[in-house]
Amino acid sequence: MNEQVIIIGGGVIGTACAYFLSRRGLEVHVLERNHLGAGASGAAAAIIEDISSSDTPEWLRILGLESYRLILELEDDFEQPLEIIRGGSLHVALNEQEASEIYLFSKEAQGMGHNCELLNGPEARRLEPLLGPKVQAALYNPACYHVNPFRLCEGYLHAALCRGARIDYGISVRSVQVRNDRIERVVTDQGDFDADWVVVATGAYTPQVLPSIGIKIPIFPARGQVIVTEACPQMTQRVLMFFNHLYIKQTASGNFYLGSHTEFAGFENRITLEKITTYAHVLAHAVPILARLKGLRFFAGFRPISVDDLPVIGPVPNCPRLIIASGHGRTGIHYSASTGKAVSELIVDGKTELPIDVFSVDRFEKQSEL
Repeated sequence: MNEQVIIIGGGVIGTACAYFLSRRGLEVHVLERNHLGAGASGAAAAIIEDISSSDTPEWLRILGLESYRLILELEDDFEQPLEIIRGGSLHVALNEQEASEIYLFSKEAQGMGHNCELLNGPEARRLEPLLGPKVQAALYNPACYHVNPFRLCEGYLHAALCRGARIDYGISVRSVQVRNDRIERVVTDQGDFDADWVVVATGAYTPQVLPSIGIKIPIFPARGQVIVTEACPQMTQRVLMFFNHLYIKQTASGNFYLGSHTEFAGFENRITLEKITTYAHVLAHAVPILARLKGLRFFAGFRPISVDDLPVIGPVPNCPRLIIASGHGRTGIHYSASTGKAVSELIVDGKTELPIDVFSVDRFEKQSEL
């Protein structure tokens, strides 16, 4: 059976692509080897901010702002609420050096037009009583929100299924075969599939799916170890963000999500006592209530990080109907809507509303030629 579009991967990027393609009337079939959100999406903090630094490339910033807006709008099209919590964020400094960097960040953000406020330690603790006495300063961004990542994946997928898409679980894709610039077949452990178009949204596993096409996609797994605490009464709606990629949020169900540093440890998904202890110690000093809560889950996710820290979105040079949508690193949830929209535009219209050349697959070949 020949299908219009096969999407490989049932994470937030794959389901977002399915959603936007189904809205354009295409027949979509998602292949997922495990379960919905089994990879990086299921381990994500799902923090969505409108704020960025001057180091962020212009079109990445614009792509992020589009997705920030779209996710808020799309909830009306989904069966269940996304558990959006709009409490803003606090970027927190725990020593004088960090406070100096927060000050510079605030000046930069305000200069770019962001509505944010620099707070000293006492002001930050008055705004967020969970913070402890070690806090030296904080930048408050009222526009930040966070969602339930599983609800977002389910929302994208269910809305796509209602428009005729389908999904099969437990199917491992071994390769995508290409001949004469066209897709010959998708080879899986349960037989071959034919399609007019293929979208590869397999996160850190993307290079493993594409060895047969003769192009390198330099995306690497970055492990992030996560702690989820027991549920307790709602204490904060804010995201608390610290240096070294540490962050805390309280979910709609009352659990605290504690996120961690990035580790390049291959596909080793074990939890390490050293790493968990190190970052839990820092966060418990910053937010003392955490020291009194029990940890319920300790797990890891593999963030797909490209060699230049930009997502990979676009067709493979030697096969324009083979689309890559991967490499979003720590921000797959954030960029999911704009990525899904761009992929649908590529397939249906042959061009995108927002320029995405900076995210092209062939940029790596161009860089190697310099």
